[in-house]
Amino acid sequence: MLTLVMLTLLAAPPVEVEVFVPLCDNALIECGRAAAGAPRALETNLYWGAMYGAERYLSRAPGFKVMSREPGPEGSVVLRELILERTPAKGERPVRLKLLAYAGDAIDTALEDFLRAAAGGSRADLLVWAGHDRLMDREPPQVKVPPGATPRPVVVLACMSEQYFGPVLKTLGSTPIALTRTLMAPEAYLLEALATTVARHGPTEPTALRTALVEAYARYQRISPRSAGSVFSKPPPTKAAP
Repeated sequence: MLTLVMLTLLAAPPVEVEVFVPLCDNALIECGRAAAGAPRALETNLYWGAMYGAERYLSRAPGFKVMSREPGPEGSVVLRELILERTPAKGERPVRLKLLAYAGDAIDTALEDFLRAAAGGSRADLLVWAGHDRLMDREPPQVKVPPGATPRPVVVLACMSEQYFGPVLKTLGSTPIALTRTLMAPEAYLLEALATTVARHGPTEPTALRTALVEAYARYQRISPRSAGSVFSKPPPTKAAP
């Protein structure tokens, strides 16, 4: 029986996680020094090339391997597409991360693409937004739900995403797996924690994912678990079995 379970895990396809990363833009928020907030500077941007930026951090994280690194389509505001895979430990599933670096001065396009994907325009098992909460600045864009599409589960690592993204995702039929309640830093150690949890528990376990995010945030921000816990929304109550 154990051999059968292990063979099943080995045969299982990777869990696909698609991550939308609009680069930090000093014209919208305070990103730090000029290079950290240059909206098209991949190598120095706070959310992509800095110490805890998505590419720099994850490409060096233990167990993660860069599979491809390509520029976005010609004429696109996607500056880079990065594919990473996390090597599974015993009893885990492989996880493939597709990171899309959007020009920070084209964050509205990133937002529309993310919401369209959440409505069913993507086939990923889990969608993630990691960056500035653009819905704090503007009204939600109109997004057409693709005919026959299946809305995707999502994580939004952005300031106060429960308040701003939550209602929009509800109208799209998308299921929030993890949202936030306060101001926060959407740094890449959270993506590492997310990938590890997905490998162990699958992409739709809100309690396990929240626990991992809280632990990672407390560790890297050097705050108490209680303080970190106030950042992330509480998971919805589980329904009792009939």
